[in-house]
Amino acid sequence: MAVSRALSRIPPDRAAMLLIAAVVVVANLPFLSGAFTANPLGPRGDLVSSFAGPATGGQPTLDPNNGFVSQALGHRAALDLIHLSLPWWNPYEGSGAPLAGEMQSAALFPPTLLTALGNGQLYEHILFELVAGLATFALLRRLEVSRWAAVAAGIAFGLNGTFAWFAHAPVNPVALLPLLLLGIEHAREAALEGRRGGWWLIAVAGALSVYAGFPETAYIDALLGVVWFAWRCGTVSGPDRRRLLVKGLAGALVGALLAAPIGVATIDYFNHGDLSTHGSSIYGSAHIPANGLPMLVMPYIFGPLTEFTGPSAQLTSVWVVLGGYLSTALLMLAGLGAFSRGRRGLRLVLTGWILLVFARMYGQVPLLGHVLGWAPGMTRIAFFRYATPALELAVIVLAGLGLDDLVRVPAHRRRALWAAGVMLIVVAAGALGARHLADTLGAKYASRPYYALAVAWGALVVIALAVASRFRQPALRGRLLCAVLAVDALVLFAAPQLAAPRHVHVDSGPAAFLSRHLGEGRFFTLGPLQPNYGSYYGVAEADINDLPIPQTYADYITHHLDQYVNPTVFVGNTGGSRNPFAPSTAAELLRNLSGYRQLGVSYVLTPSGQALGQSPAGFQLAAKTPTAWIYHLTGAAPYFTAPGCAIRSSERQQAIITCPRATTLVRRETDLPGWSAQVDGAPATINPSQRLFQSVRVPAGRHSVSFAYAPPGIAWGAVGFLAGLLGLAAPALSVPGRRRRLTAAA
Repeated sequence: MAVSRALSRIPPDRAAMLLIAAVVVVANLPFLSGAFTANPLGPRGDLVSSFAGPATGGQPTLDPNNGFVSQALGHRAALDLIHLSLPWWNPYEGSGAPLAGEMQSAALFPPTLLTALGNGQLYEHILFELVAGLATFALLRRLEVSRWAAVAAGIAFGLNGTFAWFAHAPVNPVALLPLLLLGIEHAREAALEGRRGGWWLIAVAGALSVYAGFPETAYIDALLGVVWFAWRCGTVSGPDRRRLLVKGLAGALVGALLAAPIGVATIDYFNHGDLSTHGSSIYGSAHIPANGLPMLVMPYIFGPLTEFTGPSAQLTSVWVVLGGYLSTALLMLAGLGAFSRGRRGLRLVLTGWILLVFARMYGQVPLLGHVLGWAPGMTRIAFFRYATPALELAVIVLAGLGLDDLVRVPAHRRRALWAAGVMLIVVAAGALGARHLADTLGAKYASRPYYALAVAWGALVVIALAVASRFRQPALRGRLLCAVLAVDALVLFAAPQLAAPRHVHVDSGPAAFLSRHLGEGRFFTLGPLQPNYGSYYGVAEADINDLPIPQTYADYITHHLDQYVNPTVFVGNTGGSRNPFAPSTAAELLRNLSGYRQLGVSYVLTPSGQALGQSPAGFQLAAKTPTAWIYHLTGAAPYFTAPGCAIRSSERQQAIITCPRATTLVRRETDLPGWSAQVDGAPATINPSQRLFQSVRVPAGRHSVSFAYAPPGIAWGAVGFLAGLLGLAAPALSVPGRRRRLTAAA
């Protein structure tokens, strides 16, 4: 009774937000309860010594970079920040590489601190889902959408298809998109009232989108923000429009200033990095194949994520380009929203954006698809994959308008029956379109009910929406429609979690051994302790799996370690080979031992039970763990070398060197702009050595040599950041402007 009275005192909108948060938590219960394992450390690091299998086949995420990059490099950045060190450089990746400038680690993004925890990536993503859901709710309430329609939209975007299928860097900016649009709404309100400020949320959401670590998603989201802002400028006139334009420009400028440090670090690194295919215009003409269309509204019609790609190259080509999904419920309600009452300008803008994005993603309407292609840099962006969140939010807002119309206008309830009929036809067409590819997936797929369940679920949700819309009481109708949409979103979101292992035992033996014995050297792996998990554990790893990587290290890999491999996917197996007939990585290792020794590689890991050839010269089996055999490679060059000198060092950035005569000290760390050196506290010039490493001239005698890294121009980045902070504070410190009465939204 007391609980009931307490709940009744909660303001309705706050109660609605608590409901959204509760649904997000429930959707993550398979992971939160421990029934399934969200932590990618064991599976992605190839360190699983024992595990209990998943409930279904397939994978819990579409992209393994949730482990190789987001967890491994994010964890390293979080540890640096916890130790009060800015994560500019990562000495444990390849021959050393920029960390924050790499972007995908999201090294300076505040939520990345959660990855310092063992299961922190899960908590980080739940935070994203909560912010996305609550911000979408606030956006729709700002648009004067009814509470239950806003709740439904909040749940749908909090559990959107991108969050369900991805767990790496592209999801980081997603939650900031509705915050950006909400910021535009605040700015418009302030312009109409004649108030100062009102644009701070634009600046903060924009800056955080850059820090979030995935420029492609952030850029596409910004395009939707520009479209939304242009629409809002069209809803006001005269002085109000001028004020809104000024506020929008202020938000964009301050946001850019706040993001200056990461911008400076990134631009410099990209100018010296190997971008692989992202350095070309290969993505300008790429689209999702037509076989992927049924998966837009029936996402599991071909089974769990990537389970049946083996029998079908066609299905593989679909999974590798998908970035999320919609659902039959969202599509039906969005269709109703496009023809709902009022908000004509918003409906036209959202419908136009959806058509343009869909056309570019799927290539089904070439003329429309080229429109967004005119945006700067679009040919270098995998739009087909990373535009999905911007498509999802537009559809969800339109669906919220459709649901709101069904609640507010009793006469429009009949439209739901027509929309349901159309959607059932779409479901049938999707089922027929998927039939041919489904028939190629083999007996295992045919013996399981994925196809039937996906089609039945899509149709059932449509029918449930049609039935819910027939109830006469508006409040009950709103709750039922919201419930159907919430259940649909929850089921589709939680499904991939069942493909995660139920229990994983991580073999920490390889990392523990290397921590004790490796010192300042490096190791190379043919399997266990996959890249970039050396960074996770703080042991230097010659393997690398990242984008970009230093161009000089890419060249060193090609010329001295493995001429067949793609340097950005130097992962210790033939998976990164450009040539299907190339020698194995182990064969290339044995052929290029001098290159590995020059890199300072003193240990090599192979999968447990896998011998490294027939007792090759220079190798000695040093340790065995459940997942790895660890070989010692003799003759590896020390991290610091100088002929005829005694060198003592306990860390990578400082050495005490004693020489009878002047000499050159070589430091086996990537030579990139930004490094500085001092000899006994006096600045010294760093010169390249072997086109990759660093060297410093040292006079005779005993000297202390130290090295430090900061991105070139970072001082200007810091000035920009401070200017951005002052810009944020300026409206609060200034004299309030004259208030005017707020006019109704267009």
